[in-house]
Amino acid sequence: MNAPSFDPTHAVRFDLPRGSVHTERDGARVLLVPAAALDDLVLSAPPEALDALGRSLGAAIGRRALARMGDAQGAGVEAFVAQIAGEAAVAGVGALSVERWGRALVVVVEGSSLAGALLGAVIGAALEGASGRRVSCALLSRDERLARFFVGSDDGCARLKEWIGSGATWGEAIVKLHGGKA
Repeated sequence: MNAPSFDPTHAVRFDLPRGSVHTERDGARVLLVPAAALDDLVLSAPPEALDALGRSLGAAIGRRALARMGDAQGAGVEAFVAQIAGEAAVAGVGALSVERWGRALVVVVEGSSLAGALLGAVIGAALEGASGRRVSCALLSRDERLARFFVGSDDGCARLKEWIGSGATWGEAIVKLHGGKA
């Protein structure tokens, strides 16, 4: 069986005479923004504005992924991840993959220039937009190369953040969240 794939052909259309860029699936107009401009915004905008921006970007990614899948509930996990990852890559968010830690879902984003809070909002909204289900994301770890986010309920994310804030490693916090001993 072939692994599901993402076909980026015609994902974005450049209309140079009109000075516009559009997504092919829904014809939405998009804007290419330098990462440095977003960095400046992150440093100066209130958290609510960053969350709104991230959710808007993520929702668009999720809608485009859903349009490619047709039925998120009927798509296999591999197909779902391939479409979300492909749309995130086209948007310049980074290389997205998922890891399973027992029953926990962890989204890994490699090579993203987005700040943690903004990236978390994008990831959560993309998953919501594609799946139609409410999700929350909690940042587990971040370095120059990788960001890891736990994906779950508001309550689960809040408990995870509390345990990590109290000194637990993110791995210990995930084990504890799922009833193990940490």
